[in-house]
Amino acid sequence: MKKIIFILGVFLLLVTANTTFSSCSPKVGCELNEGMSPKTNRKGELSTKRGSSNLFDKKKRKKMGY
Repeated sequence: MKKIIFILGVFLLLVTANTTFSSCSPKVGCELNEGMSPKTNRKGELSTKRGSSNLFDKKKRKKMGY
């Protein structure tokens, strides 16, 4: 009985360790992290465009004086 519990414990430990460790190679990068990086143009430069946030429609902005 103790042997079965020990084997089960080792198995659970290995499964847990396998799922928590990252599968990325060092100095290569991860596919998960690549999606988080900012977009660049063809030359590899960062975009200089700024977005405009319009929280309210045009009528309400005029009323508030923005």
